This record gives sequence, structure tokens and C-alpha cells, in this order.
Amino acid sequence: MSYSFEKFIRIGTCALVAAGLFLPSPAFAFPAKNSPLIQQSACAQGYRSKEEYEAEQRAVKKSESLMHSGRLQEAIEYLRDEIAQNPRSAVLQFEMGNAYLRSRDFTSAIERYQQAVRLRNPFPEACLNAAYACMDAGMELQAIPWFHKYLRENPHSERAKEVEAELLVAHAKSQMKEKRNFDAKQTLERALQISPKSDLVLFSLARVRTELGDTQGAIRAYEEILQINPKHSAALLNMAECYQTSGQLQQAISWLKKYAANNPNAADLGQIQNLIVALSEKSSEQKSDPQALDYVGCITEAGRFYRWPANRLPIKVWVAQGEGVPGFKPEFRNSFFDALNSWMKAGQGRLQYVLVESKEQADLTAEWTGSPYDVKPTGHNVEQGVCMLKTLDRGHNFIEIGRADIRILTIDRNNQQPLSDEEMKKTCLHELGHAMGLQGHSTNNHDIMFFSMSNTNWPVLSKRDRATLFMIYQHYRPLVSVQQ
Repeated sequence: MSYSFEKFIRIGTCALVAAGLFLPSPAFAFPAKNSPLIQQSACAQGYRSKEEYEAEQRAVKKSESLMHSGRLQEAIEYLRDEIAQNPRSAVLQFEMGNAYLRSRDFTSAIERYQQAVRLRNPFPEACLNAAYACMDAGMELQAIPWFHKYLRENPHSERAKEVEAELLVAHAKSQMKEKRNFDAKQTLERALQISPKSDLVLFSLARVRTELGDTQGAIRAYEEILQINPKHSAALLNMAECYQTSGQLQQAISWLKKYAANNPNAADLGQIQNLIVALSEKSSEQKSDPQALDYVGCITEAGRFYRWPANRLPIKVWVAQGEGVPGFKPEFRNSFFDALNSWMKAGQGRLQYVLVESKEQADLTAEWTGSPYDVKPTGHNVEQGVCMLKTLDRGHNFIEIGRADIRILTIDRNNQQPLSDEEMKKTCLHELGHAMGLQGHSTNNHDIMFFSMSNTNWPVLSKRDRATLFMIYQHYRPLVSVQQ
């Protein structure tokens, strides 16, 4: 689980909101009420009269009051009526952009900021908010020209350095999308030199370090953010993620509890509490040194382990086609068979399988689902897949596996987006590890059988994964390997 960070900037102050980077409507100064310069000043600023300016400011004040109280749709409708009466108002267009941005309608927000700039140029606040709307929408390449425009028109602004760093963040996020994570890290390190206390830069740097598997580096960046803002929600959660993926479960639980204490009304509080329970259970199960050559201690119960009996080999396998399942791609079946063949190879010829035509004929089945509720065997909302075994205990030194049914989620349970091919391969390897008899989880975050998906493990079996499987089947007679 990871959480993104978005920043809300007001002139002269900073705060966190869901709408992302954001500048409020600028204030304009007018002479005293009885000054003879009223009309002249109004005309100089593009207003036909002081009354027109005052009407505009009343509209701004009311719309911001509506937005502040969360009545975003009402603010949009109100501003639409005001703009119909005063279509030349750049400020009202800007305010409408703010309302759309708070509503996370990024396309409409960008259009309104563009209109504000057309009506009054330069308009630095509209320029920056257009950039921030693009960033929030994940359109970093479209944000870059807006940042450049602001810097070109406001080179001596007190915010110029900060905006220059934000421009580099946009470049870095674009590089990350292209899987150029090392380039992104270098870009963000340049940004940090420009703005060393920027929580946006630090947060982005932490994320790219996580992607590169530098968990300790990510932790250091989050620690710097928390020195600036000890209640930074996203940093608290991502600190928990870092400790979770490195196998330090008690520290992960501690950070999750800090998040829950600081955010008692958070929408995701139930999910966080589920995760705390799940990690607490995993912590109590840890029985193996994460640096040992294998993790046999994590997969045995009272010295006994699970395995397929020799007389049930080859394993009869059936895999669903996945037609009509949300997020399913035909490549997912290829990932499954690649994963299955990896475990067969790890068995050094002692395991093999054959495909069968129907689910009823199979000993091992695999099905796909687009619903997270189908992969919740323990009631915890933290699984990407599930493997359910039917076993038989004959009192030997192992428990016989009679059947394994795997169910795999085709969407990322954290963001509801289709799962990438790489993450699908990891999930298939992990669930098939359970199906082969690895009941339990590794405490080393480089193993595929680590208890949660991690950027520190690759979609391949580690040496420890292979060694642990071979230990289970080492006394079986080698068979001819069957590759599908």
C-alpha cells in the first residue's frame, strides 16, 4: 500500500488538501471610497467601474465560502451564473478553475485557467494552478510549459526557486512513468539542491527511492518530511509501507497507529485497522532469520510441512480463460504458466504438471476475479490473490496436499487500476508457491514469498525461494521435466 502526496499552496502559507497544488484568487487594491482616483484605478486594472470590481469581489468571496464549506457543486453553479453576467472577468474564470480543481475535474479546471490567462496576461496564479491541475491529473508533460511560462514571466518572484523545483518534479514524474527511475532520482536530487525543505520534492524522492528498492533512502526522506510536518499523513503511511516491505513489522504497525491517531475520521481508517491486525498476526508468525539460506522455519508447523504426495504427480492443472473478467489480459495466463514453470524448475525435476480440459479433472485450478472481496480468506483487505488447499494428515512428517484452488485479482487493490504484467507475475509466483506447499511467508523482502508485494522483490524466484522448495521435495525421485 502506498499513498501519494499533493500540496495546497496559498500565498504566504502552506497546507494540505485533497485538491493538490493550488493558489487562491489574488486580491486587488482600490483607493478609498471617496477618492477621485477610483474610476481611473478601475480602468487601469481592466474594470469598467468600481461597482463592477466590487460585484466581482463579492462573487469571489461567496464562491470561496461555498468551496470552504465543501459545497463544490453549488459553488460551480453560482460561478457559472456570475460568469454569464460578467464573461470578461479573468478572476471569475480563475475562481471557477479553483472550484473544478477542488472537485478533481482537472480537464475543466485547466480550461478555466487557460481562459483566465487569455483574458488577463500575465496572470501568475492562473498559470501555476494550470500547472498544478496538470500534475494532479497525471499529465506532467502538459504541466511543464505552464511552469516555464510562470518562471519566464516572474523570474524574481519569491516563489521562483520553489517553482523551479516543482518543474523538476514534473520532469521526474514523467521519467518514472517511462520506468527511468534512476534518471528521475537524479532529477529530484537536483530539485532538492534548489529547494532542500520542499516536502513535495522530498516526497517524490522517497517514492522513486522506493521504486529503486532503496528502502532506507526512502525512510530518510520521509523522516525529513516528518521533521517539517510531524502529522504529514502520506509520509506516515508510506513510512509504514517501507518498514512493512523490509520485514520490520512492529515498526510498520507503530507508524500505522500514528496515522490512525492523527486521522481519526479518515475515509481509509477501516482499511488501516485491518492492515494493523494482519501485520500483528504476521509478526507473531515470524520464525525464521531473514538472512538464512532458506526460510524453512516460516513454512513448517511443529516441524511438519505441506507437499504434494508422489503418487499425485504430475499435478493436473486447469487455468480459466478469464473472458469477461474486469482488468484481465490474455498475457496474464502467460504469466501464470511462466510462474508455474519457474517452480517446476526450482524442484530440479522432482515436480511436474499436465494440463487438463476441465476444472473438475484438475488438482490445481486458477481463476481470475475483478473483485477484491474474492481474495479475502481471512477478512483482511491486503491480499492480491489467495490459494486454498485441501489437505490430508496421515500422521507422517508432512501433510499431503490433495487440491489447490487459486484465485487472482486482476486489478490493483490499492488503486483499482489494471494490474501490470510484472505485478501479475509476482502474484502468480507467490500464490503458486503456496500451492506447491510453502504455507507461510518469508521475512525477507527480496523473496517472492515475502508476505506482501514489494518493489524490492523481482518477478523471479530468489535463491531462498528455490532452496526452500527443494528442501520439501529433495527426497523425491527426479522425474522428467515437462515444460508447457
